[in-house]
Amino acid sequence: MNMKMQKKYVLSLIVIGVMFLFVLATGTGYGVWLATKNNNEKVSSTLNCFKVYFSNNGIIEMKNIDSIINEEGIETSPYTLTITNICENTKELQVRLNVLESSTIETKALTISAAGNIEKEITSFDNLPTTKTTQEDVTQSKLIGLAQIKPNETIRTNIRIWFDEKKAPNIDPKQVFKARFEFIDTESSIKSSFSEILINKLNNDTKTPDYSTISTTSEGLYKIVENDVTTYYYRGNVTDNYVNFANLTWRIVGVNSDKSVKLILDKSSAYQSFSTQNNAPDYTGLKYIYNNVEINNNINTYLLNWYNQNIVNNNLDLYVQNHNFCNDASYTVNNYHTYYNAYNRLVTNKTPTTSCNQRSADYGGTYNQKVGLITADEVVIAGGQYNTANNSYYLANGENFFTLSPAEYYNYNSYMFIVNNNGSLSTASTITQQGIRPVINLKADLTVSGSGTVNDPYTIDIE
Repeated sequence: MNMKMQKKYVLSLIVIGVMFLFVLATGTGYGVWLATKNNNEKVSSTLNCFKVYFSNNGIIEMKNIDSIINEEGIETSPYTLTITNICENTKELQVRLNVLESSTIETKALTISAAGNIEKEITSFDNLPTTKTTQEDVTQSKLIGLAQIKPNETIRTNIRIWFDEKKAPNIDPKQVFKARFEFIDTESSIKSSFSEILINKLNNDTKTPDYSTISTTSEGLYKIVENDVTTYYYRGNVTDNYVNFANLTWRIVGVNSDKSVKLILDKSSAYQSFSTQNNAPDYTGLKYIYNNVEINNNINTYLLNWYNQNIVNNNLDLYVQNHNFCNDASYTVNNYHTYYNAYNRLVTNKTPTTSCNQRSADYGGTYNQKVGLITADEVVIAGGQYNTANNSYYLANGENFFTLSPAEYYNYNSYMFIVNNNGSLSTASTITQQGIRPVINLKADLTVSGSGTVNDPYTIDIE
């Protein structure tokens, strides 16, 4: 074969290859979303008894939506769900689709089908059974299907979602559809969740508590709305917020915005320093950055090890929710004296907050992990007060213990807020030995038994 013929041969192969790809793309054109869709690699999440693998954290986001006929919709690219029952009993799983508040398109043309272990013929979303969800950012929740899953059994299903051209022939390109899959144990959905039980006990007094004084009576659970975020906190001499978990006694601090339940260990697990040093402000951080490397402070090393020994090693990690723990390192400086903003809020102004200032230095801010400490703001919300003794609120346990809130830095010494053994809020150097009371957050969909008293504590329904 001469050089000229070789070039023609190569060129022909290129043309054939391009034509093949074009035909393949055309032939499978209905196998892709007719809308913009994120395609992150699959991630896993543990939900009560179920280990679930799915894409995009279960989030569906469609933009520039083109409606199509059902014959084309059934060929679109599916969301594949892989679910394993990790408990010892057969469980019934509910797969739901929750439309989010940020979705702007009507659902009258929204169409669903499912194939695999969960089967659903082509049907309108509006015709699916309505379900109740605890997720606050949801406007509609519908049941796609059910599956009975045996212990250690894995099921798979493909779910396709599109907008029916017959019901919505023209869709404004500005409209967006946002939704989220939700996976629920049917048994858990019948029984009230832990957070629902607690919120039903909400204090009917809608006034903001007087944080300038201590609380010595059982004020109960308060609803707090700050920056459009709703949380719930116990205050005062509460006697029905006991929890038994991991063979340890805990006290309920409150309910987070995602409906996870915040717990603090009733007694200190150890006495130790917050940091091995105190001659720099960085040592007030849960972590700090040194030579461009993020380092766990002494306290965080202890907390992570404690969590592994007491929670992970007892196979209880699946019940604990990751949470943003606040280590507010924002500050002001006056005459070379650094006052962290928690000091300004709680000592000067007596106005605690449930939000957290983001990192403004190489330490502090919010840290998303399974274990942390309570903040000084949460101590004041619970009924404590700076430099004022109070043995009559639920956090006072006769021990000195660290909070996660920096207080001051001056004369080359860093100080954290602590709770004294008389229940007062105070400060102590990062190198002093204080009690450590780990804080965790139980997942929103858990159910419990018990009444929350010291003799009948809440106990997580563990399969």
